[in-house]
Amino acid sequence: MTVQSETIHQLTIPTPFLVGPVHVYLICSDTLTLVDTGPLTLEGKASLISQLDILGYKLEDIEQVILTHHHPDHVGLAGLFKSAVLIGHRYLRPWLRKEDQFFKRYKSFFEEFYHAHGFSQSNIEKVSKSSQAYMSFIEKTDLDVIVSHGDEVPGLKGWRVLEVPGHAQNHIMIVRTKDHTAIGADVLLGSISSNALLEAPMDGGQERPKTLIQYRKSLQLVQDLNLQLLMPGHGEIIMNVNDLIDQRLEGHLTRANVIKNLLGNKRLSANEISYQLFKEKHLKQPDLTFSETLGHLDLLVEQSDLIVTEIEGIYLYHKIE
Repeated sequence: MTVQSETIHQLTIPTPFLVGPVHVYLICSDTLTLVDTGPLTLEGKASLISQLDILGYKLEDIEQVILTHHHPDHVGLAGLFKSAVLIGHRYLRPWLRKEDQFFKRYKSFFEEFYHAHGFSQSNIEKVSKSSQAYMSFIEKTDLDVIVSHGDEVPGLKGWRVLEVPGHAQNHIMIVRTKDHTAIGADVLLGSISSNALLEAPMDGGQERPKTLIQYRKSLQLVQDLNLQLLMPGHGEIIMNVNDLIDQRLEGHLTRANVIKNLLGNKRLSANEISYQLFKEKHLKQPDLTFSETLGHLDLLVEQSDLIVTEIEGIYLYHKIE
């Protein structure tokens, strides 16, 4: 994909995750820039090196790496780029550094939070082990440059940074303003709806982020850009950006209505609702299914369709009586 002297190459890297392969992007411009890296696996590393080689580049030729968010399929191999400048959101730093205090606080928050929403201790331990295993696909490193919403992308004239939280608190995308082209990572995918994943508060004393509500605002922000083309982290390149965003926003309301009808006149915990919604899938992937369920419950509460009552330390969702 070429605009005047700037060329963008899509590289597709295998991952061990259910989402399948991930796309990273090489921008050949004034500064040779890689957007995302793929996961820390031998197969992922070999694939990245091979595809760069086909284009005539080595790892050490990459001058800067823009990291869109902390998920391992996107940042796992960032530590390979010893001579490159690593660029990302301020909230990405503790994930890349693998800060012990950060992870201890994160684990403590979730143990209490999951218990309060009806999880059994065995399920809490299962989610904790899964999270630890997931982070093993990231090589420890650090950011060199912090970027924020509206910043010009260092080394890429005409590109801007947008903060698009929801799928991750540290999610950014970059937009080339002259032709309304974007590299969006997981902010919008063509074949599946991005999960607004539950996260702990990044700063002490804050409330947890309402991630689906955040994500819907991020989608509306992207829609206002009137993008002509969006290069995603997974799946096909997206041309009908605004139409797809309309579908995703409507899909959230549809799923929320399903949950509302499923709840009926009962009082249930988020964990019970998630099981009713996903059945066996919830038992296999309780963290992912719970995130999706809780996001839609947040939406229903915001719309005044449901309220939450704490009974003996457990939060129960029900209709307004």
